[in-house]
Amino acid sequence: MGDPETENRWPERARQAVAAIEDFMAALNARDDAGLYDLLHLPHVRVSGAGVAIWHDRAELEATYLSDFYARAGPDWHHTILDSTEVLHSSEHKVHVLIQFTRCDAAGAAIATYRSLWIMTCMDGHWGAQARSSFAP
Repeated sequence: MGDPETENRWPERARQAVAAIEDFMAALNARDDAGLYDLLHLPHVRVSGAGVAIWHDRAELEATYLSDFYARAGPDWHHTILDSTEVLHSSEHKVHVLIQFTRCDAAGAAIATYRSLWIMTCMDGHWGAQARSSFAP
């Protein structure tokens, strides 16, 4: 088993990775498609209870990513709240973050709450989500 002292030596990198997750949620809620896509590193992988989805390039993201999300989130989804983040491991170029988020309707009522593991990577000085795994639809 790894030593937590050596697996989390990069607190500034961890902060940057969490900030990218916060930016992703803000872009999602603002319906800022381009901003959201800029925060997903390619290839981007999503592992769910329904299987594995892989987006290889920006064109694939633009063609299916948000339509898939809206279908999964359901017709009542209005916005998502990032409830918590917990950095599990950090290195210079990769950070594992356990998040909890709540999907809400327009009145702010919770639709559902989920936990998800996000693998954040730094590419060319830019943090983004490389892979995510959750049981959220």
